[in-house]
Amino acid sequence: MFKTVIDILRKYSLFFLLVIGIISFNLYAFKGDYRVSENVGGVSNYTKVINDKGIEENIKFDSSDLYSLDIWLKMNTLEDDIKVKLLDGSKTIYSGNIPKNDIKAGEAKEVTLRLNGEKGIKVQKNKSYTLVIKDISKRRDSSSVYLSSQKKLWHRTTYKLLDSKTIKSAAILIEIIILSFLVYLIKFSHYRKRLSKFENQFLLVSIFLIVGYALFIPVYRAPDEAQHFARAYGVLHGIFLVDSSGNINIPNNLIPVVDVVNSNYIDTIKNLHVALSSRLSSTNIINMALYTPQSYVLQSLSIGIISIVTKNVLLIFYGSRILVGILCTLIIYYSIKYIPVGKEVLAICSLLPMNVAERASLSADGFTYTVVIALFSFVIYSLRNENNITNKMKVMMYILVFFLASCKVIYFILGFLVLLIPNKKFGSKLKGVWHKLISVIILMGVSVGWLKIASRYLVNTNGGATSSEKVMFMLKHPFNYIEIMNNTLWKNIFAHIEQMIVGPLGALNIEINSGILILLLIVLVRYCVFDFKLNLRVLFIWILCLANVLLIYTSLYVQWTPALNGVSQITEIIGIQGRYFLPILPIMMVSFQLNKINNKDASIVNDWRSIVSLLVINMLVLSNVIGFFAI
Repeated sequence: MFKTVIDILRKYSLFFLLVIGIISFNLYAFKGDYRVSENVGGVSNYTKVINDKGIEENIKFDSSDLYSLDIWLKMNTLEDDIKVKLLDGSKTIYSGNIPKNDIKAGEAKEVTLRLNGEKGIKVQKNKSYTLVIKDISKRRDSSSVYLSSQKKLWHRTTYKLLDSKTIKSAAILIEIIILSFLVYLIKFSHYRKRLSKFENQFLLVSIFLIVGYALFIPVYRAPDEAQHFARAYGVLHGIFLVDSSGNINIPNNLIPVVDVVNSNYIDTIKNLHVALSSRLSSTNIINMALYTPQSYVLQSLSIGIISIVTKNVLLIFYGSRILVGILCTLIIYYSIKYIPVGKEVLAICSLLPMNVAERASLSADGFTYTVVIALFSFVIYSLRNENNITNKMKVMMYILVFFLASCKVIYFILGFLVLLIPNKKFGSKLKGVWHKLISVIILMGVSVGWLKIASRYLVNTNGGATSSEKVMFMLKHPFNYIEIMNNTLWKNIFAHIEQMIVGPLGALNIEINSGILILLLIVLVRYCVFDFKLNLRVLFIWILCLANVLLIYTSLYVQWTPALNGVSQITEIIGIQGRYFLPILPIMMVSFQLNKINNKDASIVNDWRSIVSLLVINMLVLSNVIGFFAI
């Protein structure tokens, strides 16, 4: 019996280690309860506390779990603490003091009363309670309490949605069930033969994660997602070019959340009723005006499809997130399926948390990554395929080159990967040269043409007003510019690696535990690094990747880096984020395997452990994201 148990533990050691990891991390991640704040009234007038009894106000609550109470006070002089009580008839259910040090003399300030520490108190819904605020200083006219326009005490109550124990237990249970189900499908079910193919494992895990990231990253909170949403909505309705001011007319409630950078789950709850308005208002999206309309083909298509079903703003938003993520994932699925080497590398890089989060958003970055990977996979497939490129494949190549040149100008250089395809694959050397020439013309024509159009928006971007001066500075002082790039690289290299792989997520302000970064680096090294031979093909790929990195630095230098004290005083490039390097990462890593391209066994991948590991790591990231909003 004991030997049987040991054999099972040894055989499924990874599974049990992942289960232990799920339990341990979730016990750490969920430290607080989930709460929602309810605003009542607004500040307009105030009255003085003039008697020993103080101010008494009847208030009601909408929940039985009450965590905190915020009130506004204005102290003219500070002599002593303020006494606060919450009464149920004559029974005191809360009593506490507001320290005088928490209030600045002569200024109105919101003060939070923590009820029973972090545990909260129980009340009855809609029952009337009495809030007593009393100045216990000797001078009774020293303090004042704000009232609403209805002469009611201004207050904000915070209620509990879910306690940490419940959400913690639910997360552990759900994640273990998902892990067990996946292992069952891959190892024991009658689908195991089909799921032995790596691309099918990738698709299964990806769709689940796309839905998870789409739902659990708060509304509009992916980087610049509100502006991307507005731009995609505009493209859907025929606004292909934005006015030079950057303004676009969209429904006035398309973005109902006031602070999109710091939105949370409560913003979703409060705006679930919002229906798309017919009234239009002007919104500035100058940064998104730099993107071509083609960058939003999937976003606009998804918004259009969901809009047919519902006019609810948030249902359109979340539905479009999921649909865009699934469409991008399907393209990557076929890229993994047909690439002859590096299937596991493409899958792992495409399952990095930052990558999944980008695809499960309305940002143009997810589609950009998808197009780059699709073109790269097409090129590598053509190198291995013994047959000539068909007419359908030629059309596909032109389409991919067109969209690559359209998505983000900084990645157009990767379009030159088509030059790796042997001319004979096109039927003859002359035909090969001709088709490659057409590809380069499309690549340069679209990218340079759009750059000329987009240049009119640069003056309104953060550092775009001095873009021409910065270009001249680079040309006249190339070594100075190299020094600026070098300073930027070494100052931010570790932050860029973290941002590229795991986050911060959201608007780059949802911190992810560094332990997850270490786990992902281990997986990347374990499954993606191989011995390789340096040849002209690999060297060409590396040169393109290096040129792309330089383009990323240069574009952020020209467009985003401000020249407050003159161009010559710039010492660091501002605005570079690790996620910009995501399309380059798998190309570099697959290049390590290109020496195996003629090995017929190189494409056979049956090691499901990497996919399962990425699934669990992403579930831990989602737990981290959800736990981040426990206040």
